[in-house]
Amino acid sequence: MTVTALSEIGTAEIDEFEHGLAVILLEAADDDHVIGNRTSDWTGVAPTIEEDVSISNIAQDELGHAEGLYEEVADIVGSSLDFLAYRRSPEEFRNVQLVEREFEDWADTVVRQYFFDVADAIRFEALLDGDVAKYDESLAGYLEKVSEEEQYHTEHGEVWLETLTEDEQSKAKVQHAIDENWVDGIAFFESTPHVEADVYSEPLEEQREQFITEVTSTLNEFGFDVPETDVSDVGAGRAGKHTDDLDNLLAETREVREQGVDVPA
Repeated sequence: MTVTALSEIGTAEIDEFEHGLAVILLEAADDDHVIGNRTSDWTGVAPTIEEDVSISNIAQDELGHAEGLYEEVADIVGSSLDFLAYRRSPEEFRNVQLVEREFEDWADTVVRQYFFDVADAIRFEALLDGDVAKYDESLAGYLEKVSEEEQYHTEHGEVWLETLTEDEQSKAKVQHAIDENWVDGIAFFESTPHVEADVYSEPLEEQREQFITEVTSTLNEFGFDVPETDVSDVGAGRAGKHTDDLDNLLAETREVREQGVDVPA
């Protein structure tokens, strides 16, 4: 099965719009599934007790989003949540590389989570402003809930970005994380293979520009610089090209899933 072959993960006959919608929702589910598991690494070891609670809640939110989105995809294509989340190979995952790599430190976590939350909110806004509500009002309602939670996550990230400017060493670590992750942040909006229907209200190129404008404004406000980047050739995660970190993470989640759990084939 290739990363673009939705026909091989389900049994339902779907039209062009449903195919495009399912691909986009699968990308979102994979993003949330991976970053939720990755962020949960901080549970019990966050910088403060208060942040331990906050980052754990954010990780749980992302995993909850993933579960709900996988269920929506499964309903559209005729598959199952278990198959989509746990039975595909790493090459079949559509998440961006931004969410899969192990975190270097707290600054790296703050920056990558912030990039993701801003991008995710833009994605869901573009979906909600499209024809999703005409297709399924219940789905639109769920996406609205997810979008609101991502806005909260974004605000949480902005608080930490400002907090980390209070110390020169911490600020330098944040700037390093921005420099290292900027290309991967932009790659969130890389082209989606084999989606021909107009599911979004605006194309990915415009979503990307919105992301660049919004994030640049916030980072500049806190005294950070944004690298100049050629956006014509970034990213590969949507096409199934990933790092070894994703292989390791998925293997771990499957092992935990299968321990003591009777999962149907």
